[in-house]
Amino acid sequence: MRKSLVLALLFVLPWLQTIAAHRRVDNAAELDWAKAGDEAVAVLADYLRVDTTNPPGNESRAAKFFAALLEKEGIAYRVFESAPGRSNLYARIKGSGKKRPLILLNHTDVVPADSRFWSSGPFSGEVRAGYLYGRGAIDMKSLGIAQSMTILLLKRQGVMLDRDVIFLATADEEAGGREGAGWFVRNHPELIRDAEFLLTEGSSNLVLGERVVYYGIGTTEKTPCWLRLTARGAPGHGSVPRRDSAPSRLLRALGRLEAFETPVKVTPAVARYFAAIAELQSDEDSRRAYANVEAAIQDPKLRRLVLSGSQNSALLRNTIQPTVVSIGSKTNVIAPIATAEIDCRLLPGERPEDFVATIKAVVADPTIEVETLLAFPASESPADTELYQAIIGVSRAESPSARFVPTVLAGFTDSHFFRDLGIICYGFSPFMIPQGDYNGVHGNDERMPVESIRRGTKLMYRIVQSLCAGGAGAPASRGMGQE
Repeated sequence: MRKSLVLALLFVLPWLQTIAAHRRVDNAAELDWAKAGDEAVAVLADYLRVDTTNPPGNESRAAKFFAALLEKEGIAYRVFESAPGRSNLYARIKGSGKKRPLILLNHTDVVPADSRFWSSGPFSGEVRAGYLYGRGAIDMKSLGIAQSMTILLLKRQGVMLDRDVIFLATADEEAGGREGAGWFVRNHPELIRDAEFLLTEGSSNLVLGERVVYYGIGTTEKTPCWLRLTARGAPGHGSVPRRDSAPSRLLRALGRLEAFETPVKVTPAVARYFAAIAELQSDEDSRRAYANVEAAIQDPKLRRLVLSGSQNSALLRNTIQPTVVSIGSKTNVIAPIATAEIDCRLLPGERPEDFVATIKAVVADPTIEVETLLAFPASESPADTELYQAIIGVSRAESPSARFVPTVLAGFTDSHFFRDLGIICYGFSPFMIPQGDYNGVHGNDERMPVESIRRGTKLMYRIVQSLCAGGAGAPASRGMGQE
């Protein structure tokens, strides 16, 4: 009897797995993407109306927004307050546990916006001429909505998962993430330590018209070395100039930094990026230079060609950019203290302490204090993974002629907090955004094409489904899992 039961199970199990696999495919086919796209646009418009400008952040408003979405769908969640008004939301839909979880990470804060320079209010969520306007439309509330729609759709469809999917919406990324992802990793690593992969911001795609030329997959990024320079001196009347005044000494120091050129360095990740886009260049010199950028910078002509673009230059140097300068508050008063904040970004492999020593040498004024506001070492994720291949496979089905490029971000994201736990992290945008619209990121009239929201939500869902949906396992559940 027992032997017969075992034989029956051996026969029935593959059949059940086939049925489950077909159910997974059928669920995807049953999705009404026109309706889901409309929902994504409407939800993003509502989210853009939630003001989470950092400072001060008020990201608890965003946590409340996502909590309402999840509660309506019966998905359990937890909200963690990292500081007054600063909250981080965590939700987890369960799979069979056959594979380790995937984290969908997004930050809920946005940079300030001056409404005087916007054609639509920064928090209007207005749809106009095929675009949705609002601070965070690209950076990065749109990706947060694509991720949240993905887990809502997985839940609604009852998709059977091989791995848990974690949704994590965190505060404070625009100020370094210490009250957001950094706080979460420090205080609740047990909720995410078992994850294998993470998807977040950190790359962009090249789009020409309706065609995606390439999808970027961010495997590494430059790191911040934010500095504050402080000069002190005797105050006095503005009518009697003092060469040793705090404002004068600080301005001379800034002049030296402005004139200083950091060395050009080619890191392996940057070399791979240039080689990957070499064939896409319009002229032979550019194709030759990009194919071997390390050799190109030794040739004066090719060096000028490569460095002529500000984005290229940022990927090949440590950069120095003064952003906040305070040298006084009244025209006829020499202030006793003058300060400048400097946004420096370091290439992978650079040590912040070495760079600070270089800055002090360039400033050449030992009385000026150089303080490090934010710095951490670079991190990188490998490209030979199941998630990387899932991104390529699904995206190629949508855009057969597109290339896939491992990119290096000139900025930084919260990925490093999770890479420190051994989690493989990629920056990936599922959206088709015209190149000119990237000027709105941290600028004016930030906007996202409505059609990109629809298509991007669908692409994000299919990537997650491809990676996480297995043939045998339990349907996505309401529970938080074993934590």
